[in-house]
Amino acid sequence: MTAMVSNQNQVQPIKTAQLVGIFKAIAPRSFEKTFEGMPIEAIGQAMKICIEDLSREQIDIGLRMVRDNGFCPDPSMFRKWCLGITGFGTEQQRFVDSFKGKHAALGNIVKWLGDNNHAITNAEKEAYDRCYEMFTAIDWAKNVDRASYLAYEAFKDNYVDVVKEYAENGLNQAIWIKPKAIESKPVVKGIPKSYLLEQSPEEKAWIENRTKELQETGLSFPAALLKAGGEYKKQGLGGGV
Repeated sequence: MTAMVSNQNQVQPIKTAQLVGIFKAIAPRSFEKTFEGMPIEAIGQAMKICIEDLSREQIDIGLRMVRDNGFCPDPSMFRKWCLGITGFGTEQQRFVDSFKGKHAALGNIVKWLGDNNHAITNAEKEAYDRCYEMFTAIDWAKNVDRASYLAYEAFKDNYVDVVKEYAENGLNQAIWIKPKAIESKPVVKGIPKSYLLEQSPEEKAWIENRTKELQETGLSFPAALLKAGGEYKKQGLGGGV
């Protein structure tokens, strides 16, 4: 009986909630980046699965790796560290951790869109370029809040992908430098103000109806909106259809 209790203690030497707390205490800023947006319960559940069958000694090895590297790995990587697989992905994770989080990057892009003298990074610019059309579609949207939400979410997803790609290719984060005589102040709005002022009620109604039709074919709202506006202009419509 005593031997059985001893073995149980060796297999489950620490509660997951306690382990998550230790992670956060050792590297708080890295913890926020690694588990950004995840409920604490989900983090604990993932950690529970990944430390299953590990001994206290093995977990201590993993925690020393967290301490020595100064950042928190995801639960599956932590398990590898506990098992002594220290060379797998360590450098890449450290590289990724050197970049801003996706929310901070989005905040930086929003400031840049209002002032092109505001500094942004190369990764932020790349992520923005990948969803540029969604930002320009905001002015077409009947529901501006919804269109803005879609653009912002697309940017954050793109930014995560860009950071991973930079890490894989060894590209460092750096301040983006605007090319001379190639790119001027970023176009925040997709439609010139003068054009917007000239829009008639009939024109707006036509574009809105056409957007709904295009959405029914499977296009996303921003894509449908851009396509509808383009069709209107190409047909030279001056009113209702």
